[in-house]
Amino acid sequence: MKNFFTIISIIFFSIIAFSSLENDAPPINSETKPVLKVTSKTLYKEYSNNEIAADDKYKGKIIQVRGTIRDIGKDIMDEAYISLIGDDFFGDVQCFFPDQSYLLNLKKGQRVNVLGYCDGLFMNIILQNCIIK
Repeated sequence: MKNFFTIISIIFFSIIAFSSLENDAPPINSETKPVLKVTSKTLYKEYSNNEIAADDKYKGKIIQVRGTIRDIGKDIMDEAYISLIGDDFFGDVQCFFPDQSYLLNLKKGQRVNVLGYCDGLFMNIILQNCIIK
């Protein structure tokens, strides 16, 4: 049974690692305009209610998300991110930043506007190539 959980864990972390390598997101800068603006809670609720409809609306688009920071850190590929609260317990909008300098002065609990490329739902809702707006 221990080997089973080890194998499942390796597969799980491999999927996360390889998905983080695939970044087809266009570059984003301060002049980039969002297609849509939404709060992190609304975005999470829309994905929870109907992932297909939410993907159609948001995935592959540059969006601006306003929310409260739950977490600031790096993933297993050393990519800097913040997580915006999506629901009260565990669902988040995870925003990855190619430039860590955006994150240096942020704090958990702070409200921010993030501009990023929506990659859809993979445990969390993923935004790539983010900047703070």
